[in-house]
Amino acid sequence: MTIPMRTIKIVSAASLAIILSQFLSLESALAAGVIAILSVLETKQESLLTAAARIGSTVIGFIVATGLFYWIGFNIFAFGLYLCAFIPLSCLFRLQSGIAPTTVLVTHFMTAESISWYWQVNGMALMVIGVSAALLVNMWMPSQQGKLEKIISSLEQQMSETLIMFQEQLLGEKNYKLVYQQLRQLESTIQQMNQLAFQEYENQFFNRSSYYVKYVQMRKEQQIIMQKICDNLPLVHLATEQNDILADLFVETAAQLHEQNTGLQLLHDISDLYDTFKRSPLPATREEFESRAILYQILTDFERFIKLKREFYIDERQQLEQRL
Repeated sequence: MTIPMRTIKIVSAASLAIILSQFLSLESALAAGVIAILSVLETKQESLLTAAARIGSTVIGFIVATGLFYWIGFNIFAFGLYLCAFIPLSCLFRLQSGIAPTTVLVTHFMTAESISWYWQVNGMALMVIGVSAALLVNMWMPSQQGKLEKIISSLEQQMSETLIMFQEQLLGEKNYKLVYQQLRQLESTIQQMNQLAFQEYENQFFNRSSYYVKYVQMRKEQQIIMQKICDNLPLVHLATEQNDILADLFVETAAQLHEQNTGLQLLHDISDLYDTFKRSPLPATREEFESRAILYQILTDFERFIKLKREFYIDERQQLEQRL
């Protein structure tokens, strides 16, 4: 949520809560505005869960405060005991978000020196109005789909460029520092998309789609594999026929990295490369043996890289067929 949007929502929610509280002639109407301010959060789901937690917290807090004020009186000792009992209970039931606003409402009992139904209803009404106003203004959340599609395009371009760099390293270019910088940039883009994808998912109440969340998780796993491959590339010291074949596979994959690619042809090519490894003459030297072993490890990791994309494609296709 951008700062201008958040500002507009907070102002709207607080104003609406105060106006409605004043219209209902509630005491301490400004408290509803403060609760509304605290309840305008980043996503619809977060706002809804927080609203429920705060209402539940209010019920518990009022019960605790009523009992203590009734038996001990409206003094600081009773208030301290209230906090000692209420805070652990809120944490026990995972209602921590309601501790501060509920306690503010409890202080109204002390100010009025009364726990009558009038003040009980007044306090609960302030809480309900405050969180409801925040929920109402938070119902409008612009879709992030356009931004997500742009990030996907950028992400796939960065991954393609990284694969081309892998190919160059296998063919003799030794610029590993540049490759690591590229991987860090790729990781940053994935983190950006991950945050945006979860926000988009949590802002959907009906017809929820987890496509972008699953997509970014798939790319995140692929990025981890690419990091492993990058770590192994400097250990390949000899130029062999297998280097050239694997380098060509990196280039082929870079050209087929888009999200709708099935990955099936690439898996066939990897299978052919395994056969090539098996038919190749045995290494003649220890250095050749070690390089061949590293190449085989890279190929194994890269196979997993392609399988992740294949599994993602199959899973999404099955879900689409079920919806149809």
